[in-house]
Amino acid sequence: MVHMFPALLLAIALGAAPSAEKAPELRSSNTWINTDGSLRLSSLKGKVVLIDFWAFDCEPCKVTVPRVEALYEKYSSKGLVVIGIHTPRTSEEKEIPKLREAVKRMGIRYPVVVDTNQKMFSDYRCDLWPTQFVIDKKGFIRLSRGGVGRPTDIEAAILEALNEA
Repeated sequence: MVHMFPALLLAIALGAAPSAEKAPELRSSNTWINTDGSLRLSSLKGKVVLIDFWAFDCEPCKVTVPRVEALYEKYSSKGLVVIGIHTPRTSEEKEIPKLREAVKRMGIRYPVVVDTNQKMFSDYRCDLWPTQFVIDKKGFIRLSRGGVGRPTDIEAAILEALNEA
């Protein structure tokens, strides 16, 4: 195993952090909610971005969406951009009127894009709902978390990224 990751081991030995991964660009979608147009990560350079992959009928997502909304409320004025990526798991979740109703019912005010064919979900190598990513001002993934646990890790990564020059 030591031979598989020599650059990583060298970086750790020298006290350097492993290089962060560039966040994949968001794919185009015909459906955006809570915004006048589509958003691109390339146009958000200089902003910290929280991406939340979710589905409206997903029980764990019903736990995390209010947390994401709270982060949006707390940090959007400080430079945080939140983007919800609704990635439907069932045919019912693909129904846009039901999604719009769920966004309203759940009190989501940040932009939501629809990832009907799970292409963005795949681009970010997600394997469960919900999954969140914190992307720094230069467009690199600083943190990824799947499931409902450790919300303080997400907020800490947001704060760290917001406080960087």
